[in-house]
Order: sequence, then C-alpha cells, then structure tokens
Amino acid sequence: MTDKKSQPSEDARPESNALALPWAAGIESLFEDVFKPFDQFMQPFFRSDLQSLFPGLANARQPNLELQDRGDHFSLTAELPGYTKDDVVVKVGPNGVELSAEKSSKSETKGKDAKGSYQSASRSYFHQYLSLPEQADVDKIGGTMKNGVLELSIPKLAPRREEKTRRVDLK
Repeated sequence: MTDKKSQPSEDARPESNALALPWAAGIESLFEDVFKPFDQFMQPFFRSDLQSLFPGLANARQPNLELQDRGDHFSLTAELPGYTKDDVVVKVGPNGVELSAEKSSKSETKGKDAKGSYQSASRSYFHQYLSLPEQADVDKIGGTMKNGVLELSIPKLAPRREEKTRRVDLK
C-alpha cells in the first residue's frame, strides 16, 4: 500500500499535457530554433493582418481632425495634405457633416530608344462622418480650403428661451 503523504495531492499537481520524459526536455526549443529562420522568411507572404491583403493600407494615414468650441460657433479643422478644394466634398445633414476627398494620378515613363515603358497609377481616398452637437446650426455652415487645410465654421443656434409655465392672475 502506498503512503498518501508521499504522493502530491491532485490540487497541487501542475496542469500539463506534455510527456514527462527526461530525455525530451528542450526538444520544443530545438524545433523553435530550427524553424525560426523559415518562419521569418515566410512571414511577409502569410501575415495574418489586413495590411498583407491590402498593401496600400500599410502607408495609409488618417488626416488630423479637430472640432473646437469657440463660444459663438464650432470650428472643424481637417488636415488634407495634397488635396485641393476641387478634390474635397463636404456634405451637411441634419445631424452631422460628411467629409470625403479623392485624388488619382497616372504617369507613364518611356525608356530610351522606345525600349519599354513604365506606367504607374495611384489613388488616395478619405471619408469621414462626424456627428455634430445639438446646438449646431447646420443650415449656416461655411468653409474654406487653403494649402491642404479644410476649415469649417459651424454657427451655434440661438439659445432657446426656457419654456416655463406660469400662472395667469384673473381679474
């Protein structure tokens, strides 16, 4: 009969699915060392993130947007470098502002002696919807676009008079 004190309790045993073979210690790290160069070589081809599926996303940059309360109006500033006012579309709805910008370019370079040519095309696109505060007067929004910076001035609605009930004295 075995002594219960010499055996560890089931609660004290570590959870492991690995075989407890003394000669197998370190085999896992050996396989990691062998396959590490292969994994590093294959990583660009089998990345798990979306940037590997859409290489253009790797260089994508979201423009800086800033909405500030200036007292009597709100100021919305969007940095859109490389875009002109003809590339930018601003749409105003009852609850918000929709900003979009699109620019595309194509170029062709011919080699010397008409031997080969190189064509390139690029497209950049931006789209953002911003909800506006309730006190914004969306009917009077105005804006400018200068040197790649869009500035919108959003006036505030006139404050409403508080609607209180009052008693009328009868004569």
